[in-house]
Amino acid sequence: MPRARRQPDEPQGGGPGAPADGGARVADEGRSPAAVLDPGGVPDADGASAAAAAAAAVERLLQRLEGRGLDAKLAALEQERREAPGLVAELLALPEERRSAAAASARFATPEVVWRLLEVSRDSAAAVALRQLGQARKIAIHLAALRPAASLPIQLRVEVSCETAHRQIDAGDPAAAAVCLREAAAALRPDLGYARALYCRALARLRRAERRWEEALALGDRAVRLLDDHGSTSEMAAAIVEQGWLLLDAGEADEAVPLLERALPDVETIPYPAVTCRLGLAIALRESGQAADRARLEKLLADAEWMIAQASAEADQPRLRWLSAQAAARAVRRSP
Repeated sequence: MPRARRQPDEPQGGGPGAPADGGARVADEGRSPAAVLDPGGVPDADGASAAAAAAAAVERLLQRLEGRGLDAKLAALEQERREAPGLVAELLALPEERRSAAAASARFATPEVVWRLLEVSRDSAAAVALRQLGQARKIAIHLAALRPAASLPIQLRVEVSCETAHRQIDAGDPAAAAVCLREAAAALRPDLGYARALYCRALARLRRAERRWEEALALGDRAVRLLDDHGSTSEMAAAIVEQGWLLLDAGEADEAVPLLERALPDVETIPYPAVTCRLGLAIALRESGQAADRARLEKLLADAEWMIAQASAEADQPRLRWLSAQAAARAVRRSP
């Protein structure tokens, strides 16, 4: 599912741990032991010669753009965006043994290629997605090495690390997800509000998998608040759906209801959260004793089933069908 591309924010007061306004469960992702992993991560193993070649190519491009006006620079960026799908298809079509070296070349060293790889990975099964994200990581590392003081390459590395953590949780490997999030934590900066939101969202999901409810709830609240400031409406709504499910898992269905009701209109065009919001809302209404309108519960479940069959990505269908079965069972179990 494509996500809005967020440029890094301008530097501002506070830092990754600056508190959000209001809310009892606000985590400080920069300092609180409950909300951050120790810095560290996977050492970079990319070849120095490839990095030098990519650096030279990017430097030449920057020099060419330096004397051009804003319109020319925007045109160059738009060209990168148009070329990205073809470049990604070309990269992924290469044999595995050639793909890694190709990802280190200047030809693929653009943010648009990284974003396209992220989008492609979201429609792939977990094992394939992790390989695609590995290529995105190599490119993001090169871009960060070429311009170490720039915000965008650092944000890209955080985006890739967080997306990889999600897929590793999907694959049942929380330890690997924790390693990715340590790498993301080490890169966070005060001006990277969108990256901090993605980090909190991914870490909340890890804490949920570990059944560390209070930490997960605090991080989820923080992610929603950061996305409200730095993300898109649909991204914030998807994070609210995740928070609703977290409350369900923590046994707080009455608190989940207003969150899921709030998110439903804003996730209608996003297949995965559109389904999970309906399933979660049906469970929350039943388990909180607010299920007076039985017809509405049945419609929520029926609409979710239709969406799974008609609109969801093939890679998402097994998990969505499992969630649908769980929702139906919980609703039946608690029927009056």
